[in-house]
Amino acid sequence: MQEFVKLLGLEQKPPDNQKTGIWNGNEFVFEESNWEMMSFAKLLYRYGIQPFSLNRYVQTILNDFAKIYDLLDAGKSFENVTSLLSAMNNRFPKLLQVSIKTHLLDLGYSEKIIDELVKAALVVNYGQDTNIQSFVGCVALAGAGFNLWSVKGGNKKVPEHLIYRNKNVNIIPSYVVKIINVPNEDGKNQYELHSHNKDSTVIMKSAYDIVIVATSLTSDQQLPIIFEGFPNNDFHGAEKYHKTVATFIEADLKPYYFGSVEEIDGILSCDPNKTIISSVGRLNSVEGTIKNSRIWKIFSNAPLKTGILNEMFSNIKEVKEITWKAYPEYLTHVHDANFKLHNALYHVNAIEWAASAMEMSAISSRNIAILTHKDFVEKYHCQDINKMLDDIPQTTLSADL
Repeated sequence: MQEFVKLLGLEQKPPDNQKTGIWNGNEFVFEESNWEMMSFAKLLYRYGIQPFSLNRYVQTILNDFAKIYDLLDAGKSFENVTSLLSAMNNRFPKLLQVSIKTHLLDLGYSEKIIDELVKAALVVNYGQDTNIQSFVGCVALAGAGFNLWSVKGGNKKVPEHLIYRNKNVNIIPSYVVKIINVPNEDGKNQYELHSHNKDSTVIMKSAYDIVIVATSLTSDQQLPIIFEGFPNNDFHGAEKYHKTVATFIEADLKPYYFGSVEEIDGILSCDPNKTIISSVGRLNSVEGTIKNSRIWKIFSNAPLKTGILNEMFSNIKEVKEITWKAYPEYLTHVHDANFKLHNALYHVNAIEWAASAMEMSAISSRNIAILTHKDFVEKYHCQDINKMLDDIPQTTLSADL
């Protein structure tokens, strides 16, 4: 993602340095101070040295994770998630099979830090509890405890510029509803895509040598893709994606609802069953020009009733709600998701069963680009050589060989 930002000439927008607290429904179990040293002192008082030890542990995970960039630079590619994770650290696949709570308890961390600090990070990032698998749990902790930045103008500028500044990319605004495997006599099978645009049910058909699916393949999707003509016609797993509700509201926060005497920029829940919401955060301008705005974003696992919003906010001017299936429902029995589904059919979102983040999608995409290129060159180069050899007279062929 950093390379994309440099390549596209985009700018970084530094973090807003907002004050955040962890709320259990009754009180803030931890609240940052305006002074960094005071925040450190509060951490020490409540959790001892464990937050700093946990920070070092997550850093070791990140150091191993970073090995994937050198591997991809060297042209390495992987057909499934397990092999990709193993290349970073051969212990990483095991993290998919144990919950983050069990994993951290085994490492000696207390239930208090797991049920408060760790759980808050999981809830805000994935809307889920400490029973999720450990690898995605570590990704959530990395996203909560390290220096992060966003793209000035919005992170969406990265994919937008990558697509629209490339003259070789042709966008066809349509829904793909079916992919058919069509074998040819020469062995170069193609894929026939059936699609229709948003305003029409007329089916359009197009044939392609390579198809890369960049959407989730689960049975609970609103518009699942039908597969035909494959040895296994159903690439949809039984797993599901987690439904998250994002509510945007222009209003004034009521601090006393959360048991505080002064306004706070970010509120993370460590008990969403009790608090109803997963998080509340102040949204400032993506350009970095407006601070302390009256726009707030609320994450929750269900739509928020008007009564709840009125309890949390005053002077409400506008409310907008977006419901989406944002990331997988994480378990501790993860299937070995494949990047390569068929000869020249690939799946970017397979990476999400390890962890869901834009950085993960970028890694998966580059892996598939390398894998696709290797497969294409090997397939067509070998076929061209075989055709050339078939055209050579037998006597010459034998002598040359």
